[in-house]
Amino acid sequence: MSLIHEAPVFQLIYDVLKEMHLARRAFSKAEKYTLGETIERSGLDALMNIIEAGQLKREWKIPAIDRALLSVEKVKIGLRLAHDLQELPERRYLILQEMLDKAGRMLGGWKKSI
Repeated sequence: MSLIHEAPVFQLIYDVLKEMHLARRAFSKAEKYTLGETIERSGLDALMNIIEAGQLKREWKIPAIDRALLSVEKVKIGLRLAHDLQELPERRYLILQEMLDKAGRMLGGWKKSI
């Protein structure tokens, strides 16, 4: 059994979290501690659910994967709002959205394979 932290979907969400942490530094003070923190928390929730799914028995993986998918959607909506509020530059927004779309596809494929 390989370690979950070596899985591509884990690494992708981890990279999103790193990018979001760096992007949050440029947020206005008001948004840094509200919207920025909420986005990061949702990304961390996705990562923790991926870890959980990697450790669970096969029949119990699906709920953890579903929670990870929900957290990814929350991050996507938060990023969209940050972009619309001009807290997140378009280039970084597009990169993060593409990474999250890819992570969603990976999680969906993992779910189907169970």
